[in-house]
Amino acid sequence: MGTQGEMTFPNQVGELGYEGHLSDRVVSIATLLRDAGYFTAMAGKWHLGEQIENDPYNRGFQKAFTLLEGGASHFDDEWMMYANYTPTYRENGVRVHVPKGFYSSEFYTDKIMEYIDRRDAEQPFFAYLSFTAPHDPLHVPDEWLDKYKGRYDKGYEALRKERLNSLKKHGFIPQDAVPFPRLPMLPAWETIPEEQKRVEAREMELYSAMIDNIDHHLGRLFKHLKNTGAYDNSLVIFFSDNGANGNEMHQYPDTDKAWLDRNSDNRYENMGRKFSRVAQGTAWAQVSMTPYRLFKGFTTEGGIRTPLIISGPGVAAQGTRSDAFAHVMDISATILDAAGVDHPGTSYKGRKVEPLRGRSMMKVVNGKADFVYDNDTAVSWEMLGFRAVRKGDFKLVWLPLPFGNDDWQLYDLSKDPAELNDLSQERPKLRNEMIGIWKQYSDDVGVVLPPGGAMRMDMSLPPSD
Repeated sequence: MGTQGEMTFPNQVGELGYEGHLSDRVVSIATLLRDAGYFTAMAGKWHLGEQIENDPYNRGFQKAFTLLEGGASHFDDEWMMYANYTPTYRENGVRVHVPKGFYSSEFYTDKIMEYIDRRDAEQPFFAYLSFTAPHDPLHVPDEWLDKYKGRYDKGYEALRKERLNSLKKHGFIPQDAVPFPRLPMLPAWETIPEEQKRVEAREMELYSAMIDNIDHHLGRLFKHLKNTGAYDNSLVIFFSDNGANGNEMHQYPDTDKAWLDRNSDNRYENMGRKFSRVAQGTAWAQVSMTPYRLFKGFTTEGGIRTPLIISGPGVAAQGTRSDAFAHVMDISATILDAAGVDHPGTSYKGRKVEPLRGRSMMKVVNGKADFVYDNDTAVSWEMLGFRAVRKGDFKLVWLPLPFGNDDWQLYDLSKDPAELNDLSQERPKLRNEMIGIWKQYSDDVGVVLPPGGAMRMDMSLPPSD
């Protein structure tokens, strides 16, 4: 998928890879595991195509309850996340509505447990639980609303320093690492009016409660697997989809602050409840991605770096940590490797399909290797025209103004995780080599850049009330 359907540019329409849904040129993990005798089920967000032929029920999942769009209210009102679209839910390919009392994380967990329990008890299963939390709008059940009350009153700058010191203390970043600076459109915390501080702190309280609530429901799932005897023989892979979301709610398509005010109840006492539409926001997204540059939507480390936790049979000792670089495309290869299922290559049941691009992480996971990609192997990205290449510790990034310089910039992530010190002048040969690698990647996968080379993002914030 070269882009999401709602973000397709006119020059990309009709181009291979820009259909806006999961193309039939690929065969899904669920399909291959189903063919190998696995029971396959999913619950949660799909966002890989809304047409019935692209429904997960028709892409390898034998049981599926899904939200087809990118987000929605987390409650039973089925409220749209932003202007001009209606959330669509399907179960096993049939349009349904959520039940009364629905809360997304709880319901999807219940549903995946229900599906697992329906299979033959001896049948292996592949269960894909795709929470929509903590995607905005930020919603939590009433009993969770005040769990983090007061935790963020000191503000985003103080919390960012705390996060930075903790990361250094635990060895996740170098001791001398310098964080990416606060974005220029963001005011210093001490200059913000008190009422705005109160609202900002509340947004992060809700965001944290949503994540804590995910942990709670994962705990329920794991306890259920233990009670049914399935846990000890289950490989669990947990990760988030990208960096924290720096968008404000008024920045979605066809949405502005006036629409938000007319159609939402964002009074302080209603934040986190039905009919509110609030987001983590730009400043707190920078906190979440400390010390990295930017956040979701960008090909900088803040936009593509995500934690990954793997547990279960064949995994190295509990608590083992790896700094090995891996890519989201390696998840499918890892699952197939763990299950002992081969990818069909370039043909599946008489139709041509794309070969598997990822690599299995199992040797790193089980402690038999230190890396998935050696220092001579490069991996490339592109999204909305934003581009990047990684080779060993070096990373090449292309971003439009005002977030970059409309040109390639080169960084050494081992010394500069925040991508602050451009080495283009010092390492021109390496820079040119990596530009060539990206161009080859672009030709191989058929990248079609937006007009002007990239989407021009408006990250300006609305005036405070």
